[in-house]
Order: sequence, then structure tokens, then C-alpha cells
Amino acid sequence: MSIETRSRKKPAPAQTSISPNTNVSNVNTVSQSSQSTPATPERRPEHTETVSPQQQRAYSHLIDTEPGSTLPPSKSTPSRDSPLTSPGSESDSSSSSSDNSSPVPIKMSSKSVDSWTNNGPGKAPTVHSHFLKPQEYGSIKASFLRYLCKAKCADPNSEDARDHFMACFQNEQTMMFFAAARDDLVKLSSQKFEEAMLEHLIGTTWVKTVRALILDACQDSFEDGAFSIMYETLLSYNNLLKGVGKEIDASLFQSTLRAALNRDFETFLDSEGVDLSTSDLNAWVTLLKEKDSHFRRFRRPELARLARLEELEKKRVSDSTLLIASLGSVN
Repeated sequence: MSIETRSRKKPAPAQTSISPNTNVSNVNTVSQSSQSTPATPERRPEHTETVSPQQQRAYSHLIDTEPGSTLPPSKSTPSRDSPLTSPGSESDSSSSSSDNSSPVPIKMSSKSVDSWTNNGPGKAPTVHSHFLKPQEYGSIKASFLRYLCKAKCADPNSEDARDHFMACFQNEQTMMFFAAARDDLVKLSSQKFEEAMLEHLIGTTWVKTVRALILDACQDSFEDGAFSIMYETLLSYNNLLKGVGKEIDASLFQSTLRAALNRDFETFLDSEGVDLSTSDLNAWVTLLKEKDSHFRRFRRPELARLARLEELEKKRVSDSTLLIASLGSVN
């Protein structure tokens, strides 16, 4: 062979060697498996909750049956059989994240939390509750009487006046009671009508309840401990009893007021020379109102300051005693 022939000969291309122990079928299987695997991770099955009949009954008073209370499902979101929404599931973009925390789609009622509403002068009150406290009933009657004066209704016991009074109540049970007994109620005497109202709105034991509120009164339990507020409140209670002929007489009423006095106020009255045993209730009440106004404005702050100083002195003595005891234990 000539030198020229040997120079034109090209070297053989390099080949990748495969070990004889390699399993070719396994390589192909792995390659096919990697090609069939999706790029995104597999979605976990969605967890849906169900509502038992017991839960539906428990929440039945919270479910709003009015049309339009819940939003229809979005077209992009598949409908579900369960009314519950799982915390991890996708929801409509128009729904807030707080909706997922509710066990059922609910709409809270907008009922008033107050037992009654004073609609202002010249307007009848609106009563929301069935059972009322004695002071609430007294306030409602006072508001209604002002309305009658504005409406120029001279007789509060007339049939029209009683119809207007019964129309003030919006509680379902009370409305049903008035609807059933209306014809009998408008024919009752003033005392019997008032007694029927008190029994239905306060309770059948209302007389015992009101008498206890009067006889067990304490001046410190009223706003700012004012004697005038206590007197006017107890007088309104006694007027409820008076409406049915069961009021507390003036002598017992005055004794009750005296027993309810604040002890510091009673001491102040004694220092002022006030005769608490006088039998003239009106004059006695007028004098105590004046003395109580002076007592709360001048004397009570001084008593509070002295009580504070006494408390600080007791604390100082206690701290000194503890310090002496600790020094003695060290020595």
C-alpha cells in the first residue's frame, strides 16, 4: 500500500461502549415512563362534607329562606351536592374567604336587640319583646301617654286608645294574644285592662315581683346612688300596683325609702339635724332630695378622699411590718 493511500484513510468514529451487564429493556421502560408523567402534580381528591338531618334542624333557625339570600354557583365552578364548602376547595371568586368558615349558608337576622324602641315625641313606641321588666313597661306606658296627648286623644281607656296601644307590640306571641282576646280586652274596666296587660307582659307573679323591687331597694344600687333616682323609680313601681288597687301605702313606702338610705348619707342627715321620722312624705322627700344633692356634690368626694388616705396608710403600715419582719429573719 502506498503512502498516499494511507494518508487518505480516515480514523473510525468513536463509539460509546455499553456494559454487557446493562439491561436494555429496563432502559427503554424508564424512558417511556418519564415521557408519560405529566408536568403538574396530581390533584388530591376534593374532600366534601355532608350535613346530617340533626345539623339541619339545629341550624334551621339561622337559614334565611328569603329568595336571593345566597349567591348562585359560578358557571366555572362545578355544582356540589353538599351545602358545605371544604376549606381546601376552590370557591367562586365573588365569595369571601370568611364564607368557608360557616357550617351552612346563613344570613343573620336584623331584629332589634332592645326590648322596645322610643320613636320620639308624638309617636307611639314600638315593643319588640314579649316579656318586659316592670320599669320597661312603665316607660312604655309613659311614652304611649305622651303619644295620646299629641294625638289629642282625651280618654286613654277608650276603644281607639286601647287599639293603638295593642298595635305598639310587634312580638308574634303578643300579637296573637291581642288578636284572640281583642274584643274582650276593649270591654274591660281600666283596672282590669291594666291587670291583664301586666299579667301578660310581666308575668302572672308580677305583683310579688314589683313589691319585692320596692321593699328590697338599696340606694347604692341606683345610678350614682342618687336619692332622687331611687325615689322616682320606686314611685313608678308603686304606680303599677296602684293601677290595680294593690299599691303600698304612704307610711310603708316612706319606711322603705328610709331603710334603703346609704349609711354615709344617713349619718350626714343626722349631722344636719334632719328629722327622718316626720310623717309628711312629700315634704320629707323634697328635703332629702336637697340634702342628697349637697351630699353628693361636696361631702361624698371628701369621704372618698379620706377613704383613699386610710387605705394608703394601711398599706404603708403593712409594708413596714413586712420589712421589719424580713430584717429580723436576716439577723
